[in-house]
Amino acid sequence: MRNKELTKSQIIRSAALSFGSALQQKRRELSLRLDNLSKDTNIPISSIDKMELGLSHKLNHAIKLALYYNCEIKIELVKFLHNNQQ
Repeated sequence: MRNKELTKSQIIRSAALSFGSALQQKRRELSLRLDNLSKDTNIPISSIDKMELGLSHKLNHAIKLALYYNCEIKIELVKFLHNNQQ
């Protein structure tokens, strides 16, 4: 393991971006608008938006959205690539 190349903040940022992207993709697949989703889940639009952009780490909101989307959350370890935008 090369600690100089990989930091905790890089791992957290990568996970948040990947997770946010998956949430946004699922919302779009279901053709849900942010305002309607916010009303149905009682999660503020700004929180949903920040989560989809990878800027929020509110796990309780993520779980609530996964339940609303009728999905489960799976975590997978993958090889880290610095320029990889998953």
